[in-house]
Amino acid sequence: MDPNSRYMCKGQLGDFAACTCIEATSEIACINAQFVDADVFLHINGFYKSINKITFHGNNFQDLPNRPLFGDVEHRNLHVLNISANYIVNLNSNALQGMPNIRVLDLSNNEIVLRPQDVNFLSHTPLITHLYFRRAFTSTVNRTRQFDLMMQLFSNGKLNNLQFLDLSYNYLTSVPYSLVCPFPSLNTLDLRQNMLKTLSMNTTCLSGMNTIDLSQNSFHELDQNFRENFANLLPNNMLVMRNSFHCDCHSSPYIQWIRSTGALRGKNLLTCGKASPETYRGARLVEVPLLQLDCSVSLNAAAATILNSIFVATTVVASIFATKI
Repeated sequence: MDPNSRYMCKGQLGDFAACTCIEATSEIACINAQFVDADVFLHINGFYKSINKITFHGNNFQDLPNRPLFGDVEHRNLHVLNISANYIVNLNSNALQGMPNIRVLDLSNNEIVLRPQDVNFLSHTPLITHLYFRRAFTSTVNRTRQFDLMMQLFSNGKLNNLQFLDLSYNYLTSVPYSLVCPFPSLNTLDLRQNMLKTLSMNTTCLSGMNTIDLSQNSFHELDQNFRENFANLLPNNMLVMRNSFHCDCHSSPYIQWIRSTGALRGKNLLTCGKASPETYRGARLVEVPLLQLDCSVSLNAAAATILNSIFVATTVVASIFATKI
């Protein structure tokens, strides 16, 4: 007897080797099944009405339907819905109806472009605690309009229980000023691997948070506005900022601030990614001798080359990943 047969799905999902159904843990997963029609979700209804976790990853839906994913059937026991890496562009506001108790929603590695008719997409799932949009909004077209729609999406969702929001790997050069204000219980905001050079947010909405991760962005220095009007107003140890910092004759103000602030977690690990003179490359910011820094080496030119290389490399990796799934 095939040992994997006990994971074979019932009904039409059983026709696909990429789908496994584990009744002991109430989980269904269809990984790299290459489905193109979201009607496949309807196949779950006949045999699995108490499912806890559903994963559809590596398909090509493009559009979520403008009706509930599971039709007229409610899945009240569903707590985790992972629909990542499906080339989803359009969400549609009715898609999440019928699953009111979702706690974890993962829409990472999609190609979402928000439209006005999508802004109620999250309004059916008020109990979400973890929301993943990692590399989900990669289109750089009309960011201002997309941010407006994103804030409507978040506000309409009334996600008062949300604790974790992942917006990493989205090529963001800025974020909405009131980004976290719709989430009174938010604990962690993940903004890693974007293209942020500075940040301005409504700090009155951040007082209850624990972590904002800004690592691997484009922070080569921390400008005065960032320091005085943002970071200085935050609780201690909130910011995680492992970036490629520049150390030269202009760096003394922000390095001195780093040494004195309590806002940065792990600041003893921060180093000079580029330095003039180059002998101080790799030196820790809390130790580098400020009076020895000069401007004999142009760091900005080098930084532009590095940033372009990182962007190209990230794009290539993303393309390879997309090809594999």
